[in-house]
Amino acid sequence: MELIIRKGKSDELIIVFDLLYNAAIWLKNKKVDYWQNWLAPSELHLNWIKEGLDKGEFYFVYSKEDIIVGMYRLQYSDEMFWGKRNDKAGYIHSFTTNREYKGKKIGFRILESIEKGLLEIGSDYLRLDCSPDIKELCKYYEDYGFEQRETVIVHGETLRLYEKKMAINTE
Repeated sequence: MELIIRKGKSDELIIVFDLLYNAAIWLKNKKVDYWQNWLAPSELHLNWIKEGLDKGEFYFVYSKEDIIVGMYRLQYSDEMFWGKRNDKAGYIHSFTTNREYKGKKIGFRILESIEKGLLEIGSDYLRLDCSPDIKELCKYYEDYGFEQRETVIVHGETLRLYEKKMAINTE
């Protein structure tokens, strides 16, 4: 499946919330208490999403048939989760894929695309956070090459910080 990635626009708030809502429902059905804030987002969360869209940090991933298959937010600093850093890195948030495409490696392909773009601008790291309670997702990121760096508490939520050192592929 060919993937097409395009930057989100500030008027596409409903797309972001629809994807986050569906991910929250999927997690809830799996009895995982994560992202449940997206079922009824607080003003803090609403503003965080609006700010990201206004800054051009959200990206939507489509199939060739114009079906949305994923989304992510890419930032180049993330003091809220990672503190102040002086290295060049990309920080992923709100990363979700359409569950209808499970098993097709869509998530890995999106991560590869993000990594390629970051390498082109000279970034050294790709970073993200994940709930330590979602062992399957933690393993997914570890299988992709992320390493756990630390555990933090952000807005009362315990999160595991993951980092991947990027290297130019010389194959």
